[in-house]
Amino acid sequence: MAGKIQPIEVQRELTKIKHPELKKDIVSLGMVASLEVGEEETNILVKTPNQDRRVQIGLEAQIRQTLSKKEGIGKIKIKFEVDPKLQLNDSNRIVGVQKVIAIGSGKGGVGKSTVTVNLAAAAAAQGYKVGVMDADIYGPSIGKMFGVNGRVALKAEEDKIYPLEKDGLKIISFSFLIDEKQPVVWRGPMLGKAVEQFLYDIVWGDLDFLFIDLPPGTGDVQLSLAQLIDLDGAVLVTTPQSVALLDANRAASMFQQVKVPILGVVENMSEFVCPNCGHSTPIFSHGGGEILAKGTDAKFLGGIPLTMDLMNAGESGKPLVFQDPNGKVAQAYKNVLENLKEEIKKWE
Repeated sequence: MAGKIQPIEVQRELTKIKHPELKKDIVSLGMVASLEVGEEETNILVKTPNQDRRVQIGLEAQIRQTLSKKEGIGKIKIKFEVDPKLQLNDSNRIVGVQKVIAIGSGKGGVGKSTVTVNLAAAAAAQGYKVGVMDADIYGPSIGKMFGVNGRVALKAEEDKIYPLEKDGLKIISFSFLIDEKQPVVWRGPMLGKAVEQFLYDIVWGDLDFLFIDLPPGTGDVQLSLAQLIDLDGAVLVTTPQSVALLDANRAASMFQQVKVPILGVVENMSEFVCPNCGHSTPIFSHGGGEILAKGTDAKFLGGIPLTMDLMNAGESGKPLVFQDPNGKVAQAYKNVLENLKEEIKKWE
């Protein structure tokens, strides 16, 4: 037999054991009451709140299957103890992540990914620990906005993956896992599984904010997110014209139906700033964001001007908030972030 395995190694293996109903591991749920690793055998005491043999048998099978792969583990003895006072944390939270904010819209082309990236950058610039998750499986673009194209060799340990770190932010995108021109032809259940893995199999560590860039529309990914995780709220992105408001209202209705608080509305491309004279022109109409906010009883978080520098930043791979921290666009995102933080406090 190989050398004696350490208790911390066994505990690490037990974090892979998921409760069949709560979808969280038995260690974070507080179900592992004691763990003794000896020369000949390993004793594990698992507490459950009730005598549900179906759950107990399922957990025991998982534990034995997982630990049997480790050398030096010895004979495995598992005992279950019913503790009616045991309160399992059944909230769908990511360990270490304080606030999870979804950035959504009802349609494509409104600059939702640009808003996500620069809002995250504004938070990071203020010293917050920030992560960005690109949940747009069919059209992931977050990677490109950080200068990352195609597949990326992400650090991995067994069944856990570490996000890419760029410009002080932690980033994960489906584009990191596939070839740049590879099409994604997936049905709903596969999308839901991918979203679940991005949430719970990524080692996010300690984050103040995790911003999730949603795909356009109100489809499977949005519904999966609402079921898999307790979102702290959603931010709606729209452009000023009425045709964008129609789709944004559908997105608002979807969030309301799944009981996700709408923290506010960001009006993107609120005005075009001429690079030569600095004159601002509302080329996509005016006031649409405020109309949407009023109609959904949400806060108008602010408008973001459209500039040549902002468009170029999306191509260069470095958010404009980082490139020009004192510019007009960066200031607009700072204002949006401050308003967002105030709204988050109201929902706590």
